[in-house]
Amino acid sequence: MKIKFNDTFKSNEYLNYVEDLFSNYEHFRSKKYSRLALEIIRQRFPDAALWLTHSATGALEMIAEAIGIKPGDEVILSSFTFVSTANAFVSHGATPVFSEISLDDFNLDVSKIEANITSRTKAIIVTHYGGHSTDLTILREICQRHQLFLIEDAAMAYGNDFQGKPLGTFGDFATISFDVTKQISAIQGGLLICNRPEFREKLDHIYHIGTNRTQFMQHNKPYYEWVSVGSKYQMNELNALSLYDNLKHATTIFHRRNEISKRYFSLLKNLREMGIGLLSEEKLATNIHLFYLLLRSNEERTNLIQTLKNHEIEALFHYIPLHNSAMGKSFGEVHLPITEKVSAQLVRLPLHFQLNDADIDFVCETVNQFLK
Repeated sequence: MKIKFNDTFKSNEYLNYVEDLFSNYEHFRSKKYSRLALEIIRQRFPDAALWLTHSATGALEMIAEAIGIKPGDEVILSSFTFVSTANAFVSHGATPVFSEISLDDFNLDVSKIEANITSRTKAIIVTHYGGHSTDLTILREICQRHQLFLIEDAAMAYGNDFQGKPLGTFGDFATISFDVTKQISAIQGGLLICNRPEFREKLDHIYHIGTNRTQFMQHNKPYYEWVSVGSKYQMNELNALSLYDNLKHATTIFHRRNEISKRYFSLLKNLREMGIGLLSEEKLATNIHLFYLLLRSNEERTNLIQTLKNHEIEALFHYIPLHNSAMGKSFGEVHLPITEKVSAQLVRLPLHFQLNDADIDFVCETVNQFLK
């Protein structure tokens, strides 16, 4: 049997939810499963305004519109991230300023950020790589001192915390992905988190295609009308159903994914003596999104992926640095040696709820045999 890099989670109740949704047209009109999913999510973010979106990309685009990103603005971000992190702001005219990451966790190196701040800087976007964060206390202080928006790209981070508080609660805004590759999945979907009350109404108008739909439905406005720029960012109700099914079993999913991470670590930690990078024991305690190895060269990484493939095991590298892409280079040349090293040498091993211990043992045996 092929060991897949990723797989979906579906509970025994899933088909019952599908039957229920289609049993009554009003369930679609009232967005029943979106409401049920949000009820669970609000337990984690009780003080924030929340919107389920068709993607984390859409949530980032909403933020860019809400804070008035325009040509001439600059946003600081990691180059080791998904293209949407930059595109949402570049599409509004902003210039991305790529800052270096730390070799410890592949997140923005907070000690190098201030050197990139100019009078044109509007926001810092921090990607929580693998669901783990940089020092958000320091980063928030930098943003406050320079009067910048702090935006958390917490795409990989649902279920993860920093200093006992959920990731997504530290920034002015945050986004989470519920894509099929994430630990909690809607197959395709996202979440926008707003921690700034003064932006809530504006974001709600943007979310509802530029209309005052929410105020009208609450009988606070006499007319349902066009009031601002906006688009259709809502999550599909079938996706919301999948999300609700995952959220109902989140504790079980997180526990199993963390068990898998710890089993990988116990069987591969000897590789550290060979100069292979693994995540720290501290991060291992809450690791639920991905498990990586940082190999010694690009050639070694390429050969390992091919060896695993020969044994019917899917393993993948991750991002090509944005600053090295054709689009990234159009904003100017920049050299980020740690970002480039990580991109060239990192490999991600299979991690999903459907893996059993025998699968993990076989992956680790194949990795160990190759590296010996």
